[in-house]
Amino acid sequence: MIKPTRTFEKMAIFDMDNTLLQRSFIHTAAASLGFTDALRNIVAAGYPDVERTQKIAGLLKGLRQEQLMAVVASIPVVEDAAAVVAELQGKGYVCGIISDSYTCITEYVKNKLKMDFSCANVLEFEDDIATGTVYIPHNFRRLQNSDCQHDYCKCNMMRHISSQFAIDTADVLAIGDGVNDICMLSHAGTGVAFNATCAQVNEVADVILDERSFRPVLEFA
Repeated sequence: MIKPTRTFEKMAIFDMDNTLLQRSFIHTAAASLGFTDALRNIVAAGYPDVERTQKIAGLLKGLRQEQLMAVVASIPVVEDAAAVVAELQGKGYVCGIISDSYTCITEYVKNKLKMDFSCANVLEFEDDIATGTVYIPHNFRRLQNSDCQHDYCKCNMMRHISSQFAIDTADVLAIGDGVNDICMLSHAGTGVAFNATCAQVNEVADVILDERSFRPVLEFA
């Protein structure tokens, strides 16, 4: 990760699926590339987070990287995302993505929106063909001093990445929509529920946004 050269005092962390992107990457890929039923079965089985992540990655085995990039390119981002990111950066925020998707996808979105970093799982490719193997960065994993008891959690990555930039979590603004964002929103200085997909997200958030716009974030950032 290359740190930006400008001065920053705070951090804004965005979820990617159904937050920056208006749809989920993996569900869109499943619909486009023909593995919707298999994906639905894995999700419904209730596997632990790490095992579920590994099994979903297995569905991508044999797909070309260009196929996956075409999927993410087909998903619209929230219309004002780039403008709001730029304004946050102008206010001294370092802005990035923490996602349980894949770095090849989050880096595309990061670059499109001119963000500063992205953190996600690493999908393995050989000769641009997905092997079905995924590597989970250890900073997602639960440590002895982790804030939650999940074996895999965005909150752990938030702690790591904010420390890398010497920013206290009290100065972190976290934005997400789903169950896997709950711990991150709970432990960030300001947690924002963005068109939440379950009631618990709204319950833990400091701010609730029900419209597909990030512009209101600038009112309290």
